[in-house]
Amino acid sequence: MDRQSFEILNFFINNDALTLRELQSHFSVSRVTITKNIRAINDYLVGIAKINVNQAKFYLVINNYSAMAKLQTNFLKKDLDFNDPLKRQATILKELLQQITDYVILDDLAESLAVSRGTINKDLKALKQQLDYYQVRIETKTNRGIHLAVEHDYMYAVITRTLVGKYYELEATWDKATDVKLLNLVKKLDHNNDTVTMVKRNIAVINWLRKYNIQINDRINNYHPLLSDVTMACLRNLVTEIIGSSLSTSEWEFISYPLNIRKLPKDDNQLVQVGLVEVEDLMQSVFPILKQKLDVNLDFKRLLMELRYHLLFLINRAIFDVKSEGFISVDMLSKYPVSTELAQLTLSTIATKLNIRIRSQEVGYLTVYFQMELEEYMAAPIIHRVALVEPINTSMKKFISEKLKEMLDDDLQIDVFNSISEWEQSPEKYLLIFSNSFLTDNELINHAPIIRLNSIFNQGTLRERLQISLVDEAVNQGQCRFDVTQFDEQETYVTGVKKLINQEIQHGQLTPDFMQAWLNREQQSSSIFGDGVALPHVIDKSGLNRILVTVGVFEKPVVFDNQKVNVVFLVAIPYKLDATLSKILAQVYDLIRSITANSNIYNNLKNYDENQGLNQLMEAI
Repeated sequence: MDRQSFEILNFFINNDALTLRELQSHFSVSRVTITKNIRAINDYLVGIAKINVNQAKFYLVINNYSAMAKLQTNFLKKDLDFNDPLKRQATILKELLQQITDYVILDDLAESLAVSRGTINKDLKALKQQLDYYQVRIETKTNRGIHLAVEHDYMYAVITRTLVGKYYELEATWDKATDVKLLNLVKKLDHNNDTVTMVKRNIAVINWLRKYNIQINDRINNYHPLLSDVTMACLRNLVTEIIGSSLSTSEWEFISYPLNIRKLPKDDNQLVQVGLVEVEDLMQSVFPILKQKLDVNLDFKRLLMELRYHLLFLINRAIFDVKSEGFISVDMLSKYPVSTELAQLTLSTIATKLNIRIRSQEVGYLTVYFQMELEEYMAAPIIHRVALVEPINTSMKKFISEKLKEMLDDDLQIDVFNSISEWEQSPEKYLLIFSNSFLTDNELINHAPIIRLNSIFNQGTLRERLQISLVDEAVNQGQCRFDVTQFDEQETYVTGVKKLINQEIQHGQLTPDFMQAWLNREQQSSSIFGDGVALPHVIDKSGLNRILVTVGVFEKPVVFDNQKVNVVFLVAIPYKLDATLSKILAQVYDLIRSITANSNIYNNLKNYDENQGLNQLMEAI
């Protein structure tokens, strides 16, 4: 088992069920690689444990706990051989750092690693791809060999910590009394044990780099120390003693960054305020870009007050490539497409403006902040009318009202009719009609489903019917368009989505530039969300004031991005997204989840008749 498989195994040990998207996001590798790793782990763990899959979620079942513990211990003690390409790449990087002022000859590398020159070239290609994230280059000079070049010299420390330190213990030893003193000084500032571990590791990194005459001197732009020099003086003096000579400002900032990536009680208020002002200035240039992407009337001033501390720590983390502590499900983010879109654009804009790289894992919490603000934006109530066509007592009316209000964020108007004839005289249109009586066909009920009163006790079914009715109401009011296409057998995911887009262009619902916008969106992240569902969503600049949902159902599952796809829900989100459309968009996503979770609704979708409207999805549920 290689190092990456071992880390994936540990991730399963520390988490519950995980999707491929969550694993891909956390480890920043492809789905193919994750799948291969899982197979390799299962082959290695035969008789001890197994990673199983159920409904597109993977989970670890341990049969022999003592054997698992022994395996982990032995792996950590074992020095992996050079059959592991990732270790070879770390070794090549280690050699380049050790000979930073000289060139490394490829033949010498091949000989020391006991591999061919071709293998070394493959490893170099992979290593260059890893280093590109850190703006570190491997340069080649004819007849001399290869050497490292960096944009910012603090990246020597970052890549040593992240890539070399994963495979090699970096020499840094001090006596027990010094270790106790170091522990106590760090814990006075932050009680988190992980902070102590990170500070010790960073000391080891700087000490190791010094050994090979690498010293960090470049100013670290946009980084904000949040603890005062006075507060940090004792710790800095001790670290200086450990290193053996004075530290540059940038070396100290690298060593101490674990104390500046979360809010601490001893943060210096003046330093924090300086950082917050810079964040606020930055976001004043980011918000107009968000407005260009999606014209939504958010209270950006209030949003900034909520975001600014988070962004201050996020930028400090990103500068040193520190993963955020939290883990928010990537699949959960699919519930909030607009917020996710805004969060991704915010991060990419900040990264461009500050010339830093920000890991995709950071999008999670930022999405939550945007979603909270969007929900404030959508707070204006909408009144839905429900009819009860039956003599009914006050208690029953109250009970039904409370059950419906639990499911609706909006105001509810319940009209009670004691007879069918009384109801037929009403001019109102209703979202739902509850009655145990047989109601004949009537123009008043063409778009309002009749629901038996006893179904109020089956909240799952009632919620599904309510979701269908809400979207159907939006369709009838022209605020949503819902189209369904049955794909031919030869369609693939890509050709199928292109077919849906071209159909809507021909119908005047989309403009031709939507196609390229979708292709760009697919390059950013996958639209496959497991359980056979693809959910591509794109900002629509056609100027039409409605949510467009165009559905494509495959005759047989197709494979894309190593996942099966049964159905595509292509959602076009209007560029000008007002509060009403924002709420309808949320209702559309609720409906999509119901369709994919309930096989009866899904079967109704497969047999969808454009002439009957959305309420046909309620049949047999």
